[in-house]
Amino acid sequence: MSEHVTYNFDQVIDRRHDRWSYSEKWSDSVATAEHCGVPAITDDHIALFTADMDFRCARPILDALHATVDHGIFGYSGIGGNDRYFSAVRDWFARRDGWEIDTSLVAYSAGTVAALNACVRAFTEPGDAIIIQRPVYPPFAKAVEGNGRTLLDNHLVRHTAADEQGDLYYTMDFEGLEELAARPEARMLILCNPHNPVGRVWTEEEIARLADICSRHDALIVADEIHGDLLAPGVRMRHVAQVAPEARVVTCTATNKTFNLAGLPATNVVFSDAADKECFESALGHANPSPFAISAAIAAYEEGEDWLEQCLAYLDGNIRTVVAYMAEHLPDVGVRAPEGTYILWLDFTERCRALGIDGAELHRRIYEDARVLLQDGVNFDPQGGEFFQRMVVPSPRRVLLDACERIARVLS
Repeated sequence: MSEHVTYNFDQVIDRRHDRWSYSEKWSDSVATAEHCGVPAITDDHIALFTADMDFRCARPILDALHATVDHGIFGYSGIGGNDRYFSAVRDWFARRDGWEIDTSLVAYSAGTVAALNACVRAFTEPGDAIIIQRPVYPPFAKAVEGNGRTLLDNHLVRHTAADEQGDLYYTMDFEGLEELAARPEARMLILCNPHNPVGRVWTEEEIARLADICSRHDALIVADEIHGDLLAPGVRMRHVAQVAPEARVVTCTATNKTFNLAGLPATNVVFSDAADKECFESALGHANPSPFAISAAIAAYEEGEDWLEQCLAYLDGNIRTVVAYMAEHLPDVGVRAPEGTYILWLDFTERCRALGIDGAELHRRIYEDARVLLQDGVNFDPQGGEFFQRMVVPSPRRVLLDACERIARVLS
């Protein structure tokens, strides 16, 4: 094991102009401006819209990458027969979550979105229906509709301050799920756990009920669990394949969110059935990781835990800071600390009503006047997301506070 290092998450690192950055999140390109819905991105814009971190990676990861550079040969790479890679993955989940993975049922994908699309192609036919649970990560819907499948929305139930659970707590509509899963064309459900953007970490009871419904109606569960290491203090991650081992499940795990390695993608797709793995790999096509992705993943899972624990403590502080700021300066903006993820789901409905503005004006004030780039709620929920914004918070705290102050100024 490497020696203990104290990491400085308060350090502000230039990701917009540093010649070695190549950051998409901090790009001022025309494409990024169009994605964010602004005429142009200036040096003064704060980017809080993409789920990656503005923190340097763990020292063991950097050391492993330097060693890979020193090796000096970057030919075709693969994880087949790499016992250390698979042991690192297996031991991580066994140690942290008590989930025992059969590594013979693990396939590699260069990213989770690619894996979701491959699952849709592999396990459904054009015209089949796939269930998602909005508000949810936009590529879920794109994977369904972009591949010629029918989208069924088992919309989550949003609770308010009048309910026992409190404001902005979401639960599943199991009765609605039963009705949708019973349709003969429904062949798959894509689950988000922890849920992006509402922050729920589904309980064992919720997962078991969902798995029972899907199993009885022969619907494959594709579980996006890539935020599963990013948990609030005291929250425990329960994986679908762990809770319901009899269910037919495809689980997407990854290093990218946990260790800020989205540029070195290593999504490990875990199957409950060998035939499903073979079908998936056929649909995915050629997908070999770079040697850097392999080195980074091994180092992360073998020696990255110390960095992660420090990062989680800092993220918890960031979340509490933003929630407290909103409570003091914009008390009619709904926000709730998530159980998992580093994402805040902000409800500006009451603030907009008080100001007499619509969602388009809310967007303009935040994105252009305040120069803070979030992500519009309609991307996650086309029907009910007009007055919502998603904020990702793994940035130095003073950057977050600057963004909050700007938002408060333009919405006061």
